[in-house]
Amino acid sequence: MRRSSLPLLALTLSLFSVPDIASASSLPQAQSKPDPKPEQKPAPPTTISGKWAMTLEMPTGTATPSLELVQNGEKISGSYQGRYGKFPVTGSLKKNALVFTFTMSAEGQEVVMTFTGEVAADLLSMKGTADMPGLGEAAWSAKRAEK
Repeated sequence: MRRSSLPLLALTLSLFSVPDIASASSLPQAQSKPDPKPEQKPAPPTTISGKWAMTLEMPTGTATPSLELVQNGEKISGSYQGRYGKFPVTGSLKKNALVFTFTMSAEGQEVVMTFTGEVAADLLSMKGTADMPGLGEAAWSAKRAEK
């Protein structure tokens, strides 16, 4: 009986043997799926150029003007738009210290508005004080407007 079981054992082993390297390389390879792309976050801003939504706390109430700024080195230009219209802005940014002014015509009078403040390190917000002749001083803050 032993003799008759050997061929069966040899056949069984050959069915379950490990294929040699040549035949292993000819087996179909599993297709790897490319890694899903990570969510692309917008690049952080490198200047204060852009649109800003302001809040201006004055002794007479709260206003919500807007700014559109352009930074060229330390020079700032752009526009301020509020209750009395749109006015050109000029100023400077040195490190995080911001100063800008504009001349506003309101109810027949020209008034020079001066804003001083600090820009946050991430360039997404800023705040400070405004000198408003005839109205006193006001606190202001601004955040980057949604695109």
